[in-house]
Amino acid sequence: MLIIMRLFWRWPRFGQRQRALAAVGLTAAVGLGALLKPNLIVLLPALVIVALWLWRQKHFKAQHWALPILLVVLGFGLSRPASQGLQSLSHYTPNSAEVLPMTNWLRMGLNPQTTGRYSAQDVQQANQAPTPAAKQQQDLTVISQRLNQLGPLGLLRLWLGKLGYLLRVGGIQTWYNGGLRASPSWYQKHAAFFQALTKISYAAATVSLWLVFSWRLVHWRPELNQTTTTAIMLAVVTALGYLAFHTLLWEVSGRYGQVLLPLIMIGLAGIPAPAPVPKAKTARLPVLMSTATAIIWLLSGMIVSHLRPQKIIVAAQRSQLSAQYHAQPEQLQPQTVMQEAVRLNGPADYFSVQVHAQSQVQVVLQNLHTKKAYPLTAAGAVYRLHQHLPAGRYQITLLNASTASQAVDVVTTSAYQLNAFPLVINGDAHKTASLIYTSIDHEFGGGSHG
Repeated sequence: MLIIMRLFWRWPRFGQRQRALAAVGLTAAVGLGALLKPNLIVLLPALVIVALWLWRQKHFKAQHWALPILLVVLGFGLSRPASQGLQSLSHYTPNSAEVLPMTNWLRMGLNPQTTGRYSAQDVQQANQAPTPAAKQQQDLTVISQRLNQLGPLGLLRLWLGKLGYLLRVGGIQTWYNGGLRASPSWYQKHAAFFQALTKISYAAATVSLWLVFSWRLVHWRPELNQTTTTAIMLAVVTALGYLAFHTLLWEVSGRYGQVLLPLIMIGLAGIPAPAPVPKAKTARLPVLMSTATAIIWLLSGMIVSHLRPQKIIVAAQRSQLSAQYHAQPEQLQPQTVMQEAVRLNGPADYFSVQVHAQSQVQVVLQNLHTKKAYPLTAAGAVYRLHQHLPAGRYQITLLNASTASQAVDVVTTSAYQLNAFPLVINGDAHKTASLIYTSIDHEFGGGSHG
């Protein structure tokens, strides 16, 4: 997004050769963006709105803006065949019967229980429908029911809640992050402090950016004869489009709001700061303010880490497909054993292994140094253990002692090794396969002895 906006910003000042290079870059950036994030489509209506407004104000310069707008449209158009080409090169064939329609994300966006966030229950219910058409019809029925149940005031409350989650950045450390594969012992000892500092500093920086941007925007008087004004307006309208898209229609998550940061940066770079009120300057004031800020930041991290301690992931392998992809489990044959080693660099008080719903297997965690074994108990699709575990190397063992095959969730990649140790099935090692497991310490290095 930052590349796209920067090219619009500089386009009127480019020479002929520079425009040729920029044209390739703009088309590629839009095409790649559309492949990675389909919600980039909000750029198209934003372009239309800005172009129409400039045209009505008689400031639309076709020689400056017609070509880049066409290149954006071309980039979106090329993203479709590019996607098909990549699928062909990787020998991937989409299973249309398993595809979730776009209405499922609209359905999740109206879920009051999750405040419009991702809902695994909505996905699972949709996956039970036999065909994509049946899934879409189920989604439309649920959407209608939720709109009737919410009513105008309920819908407004839901939108405000979704907007709050979209702009919330406190969970940045867990976005697409299931925890370190094996977090170092030195990190575990200070994890509470590091996490508090990260949360406080990122939240403070985000709020500051939004406040400064809003203040400048309120005092901004666009000069339409300046070419940079168009790029700034495009950034502002695109940001509003993203907010509207996720607040009013789509499901929402805090990480989705991060796309607004490059748009805010463009706005801050182009919108002039209001004229400051004359004040008596003190030479030492900047130094004192910087020192005070640093001290407050460090003290806040120490206080928050003690008042609101959070769990730390000691070791984990949680990479797996999202529920909407309906990943198929591995079938563990009768009398077959799966084993996988795990290293805990610090103590833990919880360990779990994701097996599969309704599967019946025996799961044991064994300390390879002391040989002490810890049986895990079933809790739905997960087998878990609440027990103090000292640091060391352990081995997970799954045994199918029944006479029927049992489903087990196993993640297999083509080349990437998810765990430092392979998954061993009846003595055969599979380096790029792994179980799904999580080890947690709730007391940061102390471990619970319950």
